[in-house]
Amino acid sequence: MIKYISIIIIILFMFSCTNDNRNSFLQFESGGLERDYLLYLPEGLKPESPLVFVLHGLGGTATGIREYSQMDKIADENGFAVCYPQGTGGIEDTKYTKKGTPFWNVGYEIHKNETVDDITFITSLAGFLQEKYNLDSEKTYCSGMSNGGDMSYLLGCQAPDVFKAIAPITGCMMEKMYSTCNSNDAIPVFHVHGTSDNTTYYEGDEDNSDGWGAYMSVENTINLWIKRNECKSTIIDTLADIDPNDGSIVVSYKNIDGINNNEVWFYKIIDGDHEWPQGWPKNSGNQDLNTSAEIWNFFEHCMHQNRE
Repeated sequence: MIKYISIIIIILFMFSCTNDNRNSFLQFESGGLERDYLLYLPEGLKPESPLVFVLHGLGGTATGIREYSQMDKIADENGFAVCYPQGTGGIEDTKYTKKGTPFWNVGYEIHKNETVDDITFITSLAGFLQEKYNLDSEKTYCSGMSNGGDMSYLLGCQAPDVFKAIAPITGCMMEKMYSTCNSNDAIPVFHVHGTSDNTTYYEGDEDNSDGWGAYMSVENTINLWIKRNECKSTIIDTLADIDPNDGSIVVSYKNIDGINNNEVWFYKIIDGDHEWPQGWPKNSGNQDLNTSAEIWNFFEHCMHQNRE
C-alpha cells in the first residue's frame, strides 16, 4: 500500500485554481493548533442547508481534493455547503513519508508518535460552521479519499452524533478501528473501491505485510456496516458501461431495510484502481460513475429515509 504516492498527483491540482477565493484558507483553533480549512457556500444558500465535509488523502491538500472531486459544482446544483479541512504535517520522517507530509491521524503504524486529535478538530469545526452559517446539524455528512476515507470511517465510528452518514472513497478501516467500532449508533455508509486498487488493497492487509498497520478487506468492512445497520436485503445492479474503453465496470450493492431506514451502499469498480471516478482529469480511470454526484445522491437519500 503506497497511499502517499497515489495521492501525490492531487497536490498538483492546487496550482490549477485561478479564482482567488478558492485558495483562501480560513483558520480554526483546535488542540492548541491553528488549523486550516476551505469553505464553499453556493450563492443563495438557504438557512438550514446541509453541510458536507470532503477530506484529502495522505500527502494531499484541501485545495487538491476540492479540484479533484469537483464537489463545489454538485453543491451549486443542489444547495449545500462544502468544507475541505487541511490535515496537519507529520512530525518526523517515516518509511513512506517525509516530515511535513499532510495526513489524518487514523492509527497508521508510521504515525504511532503523532498526537494530533483530528476527531476533535473536525467535529468542533462542524459545530462552529453549523452555528455561524445556520447549517443543519441533522444534515451534516463526511466523505474523503484514501486516508481521508479512512478518517471518514473513524468519524463514523466515533462521532455519529455529528456526522449522520459517511462516504469513504478508496478508504479502509484499520484493524483497531474495526474491532472497536461497536459502541455508538450505526450510521449509513456509501463506499466506492476498485478491485485492482494497488494502494489501499481490496483484500486488505490484515497481517501488516506493508508496515502501515493491519487493515481490513473491503468485503469485511462493508459486512461490518451491514451488520451494524441490520440491513435485511440487498439490491445488486451493474451501472451502464458508458465508456467501454476505460477498462472497468461498476457493480452496485445497495443493502437496505436497516435500522432507522439506514442503508449501506457499496460500488465495486471491477478492475478499477485507486481513484475517485470522473475525478480530474476525466480521461483517466473509470468513466461510468460520477462519484461526487452519487455521494450527494446517497446523502440526500439518507435525508428522505430519516423523514419516513
